Amino acid sequence: MSEIELVKKIQSGDMNALGEIFEIYKNGALKYSYLITGNKFTSEDIVQETFIKCYINVNSLKKLEQFKPWFFKILTRIAWKHVGKEKKALPIENIFEKADDVSINESINMYMRNQEEEALHVEIEHLDLKQKTVIVLYYFNGLSIKEIAKVMGCFEGTVKSRLHSARKKLKESLLDNEGYNKVKAKECEV
Repeated sequence: MSEIELVKKIQSGDMNALGEIFEIYKNGALKYSYLITGNKFTSEDIVQETFIKCYINVNSLKKLEQFKPWFFKILTRIAWKHVGKEKKALPIENIFEKADDVSINESINMYMRNQEEEALHVEIEHLDLKQKTVIVLYYFNGLSIKEIAKVMGCFEGTVKSRLHSARKKLKESLLDNEGYNKVKAKECEV
């Protein structure tokens, strides 16, 4: 069944269709809200609140093919509300699973990738909320510039600008950290 058909059924009150939409979006929504808040339990609350709000307001959605940006707009607003309430830096947990029974080389490569991903996530945490949101929606949730503009209620040019600025900040931060780590490694060798 297509997403549009599911949304029509939800508009007519079909809870099973809501369950199907939930299954389609729950993992992406959890990952997105976790990357925004940095807290697993808060993310679960945000996703639950988002689906409730979607169900209550689904009849206000006029263009059914726009469900995804509409859903992420609601999710974003709720996540921002929660971040605003907490207003403190939350520790980043390692959300990447480590595989068992892998060769030494694969383990080393996986460790290096995880370290790089963790460094990236730490730097993403240092971005301002709107830049962080754009990065997460674009790279982690695969939304287009146009969809992100709808989610955030701004122009496509604003999204492009935020993406550009965020990429630039991330690049500078990661390069600075890489240089710092190389200096520290050389100090250890001496």
